[in-house]
Amino acid sequence: MPKAVLTDIEGTTSSISFVKDVLFPYSKKKLVEFLQKHSNDPQVQRILKEVREIQPGDPVETLLRWIEEDKKIAPLKELQGLIWEEGYRSGELKGHIYEDAYRKLKEWHERGIPGYVYSSGSVKAQKLLFGHTQYGDITYLFSGYFDTKIGNKKETESYIKIAKEIGLEPKDILFLSDNPDEIMASAKAGMKVIRFAREGENEFIEDFPYPQVRSFDEITLD
Repeated sequence: MPKAVLTDIEGTTSSISFVKDVLFPYSKKKLVEFLQKHSNDPQVQRILKEVREIQPGDPVETLLRWIEEDKKIAPLKELQGLIWEEGYRSGELKGHIYEDAYRKLKEWHERGIPGYVYSSGSVKAQKLLFGHTQYGDITYLFSGYFDTKIGNKKETESYIKIAKEIGLEPKDILFLSDNPDEIMASAKAGMKVIRFAREGENEFIEDFPYPQVRSFDEITLD
């Protein structure tokens, strides 16, 4: 039995469409207004400086293009997290989580199996999503959060670092994700793995070398 569960978000605990069709358009729609409203905020000024360092030119145009292209770039993710925070706190946004994910994560938590999150979205964005779901604030179900600051999700080294941060051997951690490249990378690090192929989101991959499930209900940790 694993001593901890590490989970992805999109396509695993939450629908891909929530991020793609709700969160991204919201950040794009609110970006200019947010930057104008917070133009004197040192954090926002630092983010814009980082954007210019990566891509010289108009940072607003760059950010809008990065959102359109779904770029996994740190200053963009940080800014999106700030925009989403306002949306969640105002009630305009509510984080989506699958019922089976909520039920199982709660069950594992009650059994003393700690949960952790690893997503390309910033830690701030992760906490906001889980802090404002249809089930209320469920951040208590997780003992820690990781984003791309610890490393690329498709690189084995990232999972070795996460195991070290958690304080467990990779073999004692179960990683859940819909992305086959992430599954392969984490398995290479020594983690137990299960790939999600949720109905209407991802298909089962034929001859995939690791277990695949449709929902959390199919997972037993014993």
